[in-house]
Amino acid sequence: MASLEEARLRVARGLEAGEWDGFASRFLSMGWSAVASRGLARPLVYAQGVRVVAVGGSTLGGSGKTPLAIACARELAKGGAGRVVYVAHGYRAKPGSPRIVQVDDDLACVGDEALVAARALEGSVAVVVAGTRQAALDYASARADVIVVDGVLQTAPRRASLALLALDAFSPWGTGYAPPRGDLRAPASDLLAAVDRAVLLRDELSTPAVPRLAGGRGVDIAEVVAHGARFGDRRLAWPELAAMRVGLFVALARPSRIVASLARRAVAPAVVIESSDHAPVSSWSLSRRLASVPVDLWLATAKCATHLEGADIPHATLDHDVFLDESLVRALRASTA
Repeated sequence: MASLEEARLRVARGLEAGEWDGFASRFLSMGWSAVASRGLARPLVYAQGVRVVAVGGSTLGGSGKTPLAIACARELAKGGAGRVVYVAHGYRAKPGSPRIVQVDDDLACVGDEALVAARALEGSVAVVVAGTRQAALDYASARADVIVVDGVLQTAPRRASLALLALDAFSPWGTGYAPPRGDLRAPASDLLAAVDRAVLLRDELSTPAVPRLAGGRGVDIAEVVAHGARFGDRRLAWPELAAMRVGLFVALARPSRIVASLARRAVAPAVVIESSDHAPVSSWSLSRRLASVPVDLWLATAKCATHLEGADIPHATLDHDVFLDESLVRALRASTA
């Protein structure tokens, strides 16, 4: 099992870095692009009266689709869109029958992204997960006026009421190539053609420039405000974290983006411990592995922190808010009215 997880990590990091750039990988990348482009619209059926907002990412992880989807669900609930239900990604979890995710659910049952969404939306939006997207949509449709689907770019045969493409400001198109040459989900022009709007997630350290989009299309902005990290009831600001010896634990596809984000704020982890994307790890093995490293505090994203909850180690969760620009808010409201 350990060797399988190591292989997963190796493949993910290789895609992110664009390590495989030979003749064979270029040929296979062209094949991937052709197949991926035909499958950008997911075959899904949902009730006629239900509006669907689909949120997908440009790359295989790390584009910010889940924070964007959560922000959209929160905005719709606040704006009076009716009953809003969020359909989460249950990758590598075993939810069994469709269910509404509770904030204290078992990670192995619902998955890390579903837990993060349930905690972020607690009290305003129900989060649903199931063994398949169709089962989750069926379950959500009976309880919703509007469904926000995390991880689906477009739906077919009926198009989503609004389809959004999440782009990371620092690397909107990843390596620029599809697997195995890189980490781009499909050619950029095809991704843009599949959606209604592209949304750039940027923070205060991002350049104000936006990526050039095909056909002169504009891009909406989602501002990411990074506050530091939550440690219990305390918020540790960036200067405070920079003065500490910290470690970074990651269980996601694009750890280099987290490391780069910390570096821009003068926080340099003394060590980075990686686990496979979404992969559940026993709290005992994590405690044993991380406790032996001499650091003052472990840092983790909200998603990665769900894997540390049973581990007996001091850890803080990186803390940020996402704010949607007015043009995107108007589009959300108009599409779900």
